Amino acid sequence: MRRQHPHRVDPGDWTPETVADALRAAGCRVTGPRVAVLRALLDTGGTVDAATLAERAREHEPDVHDATVYRTVRVLTEVGIATHVHAGHGPSLVRLAGDDGLVAVCRGCGDIEPVPTDLIATMSTRMRARTGFALEPGHFALEGLCASCREPTDPSRPSPVGDGSPHRRDDLRRR
Repeated sequence: MRRQHPHRVDPGDWTPETVADALRAAGCRVTGPRVAVLRALLDTGGTVDAATLAERAREHEPDVHDATVYRTVRVLTEVGIATHVHAGHGPSLVRLAGDDGLVAVCRGCGDIEPVPTDLIATMSTRMRARTGFALEPGHFALEGLCASCREPTDPSRPSPVGDGSPHRRDDLRRR
């Protein structure tokens, strides 16, 4: 497999056809399960974890196995069609190449939100002006709690990760 280095890509430019062409150009097969995974990624339109991607891929092809999703994500990343985002202690995230915006991940429920670009631009400009360091946001996610996880709910529920919140990550997974 040949690693492709696409020019600056707008994630909106990716279609099933352009992805299939890029896979073939890199010497990769275009199989039904791979097409289902890439369609799910295209449908997502943003950053997603592999488990959610697998669920969405099964909407296109019910027999797609989790291992196939992980292998396909690896291939899409190696070819330059997708990129991964590190999300603290949570699962790895994936998105289409060209989408290099910063995301915030809720450590309570796993919700993923894009960080407004104007905030990042301001921070990056100030950092460079003060220190000379040029930030390249996007490869790592910010971590915190979303509005729902911050709001008090049932006081009888234990707190997540010791931060005073009203529920635990374990409880959220079971919802």
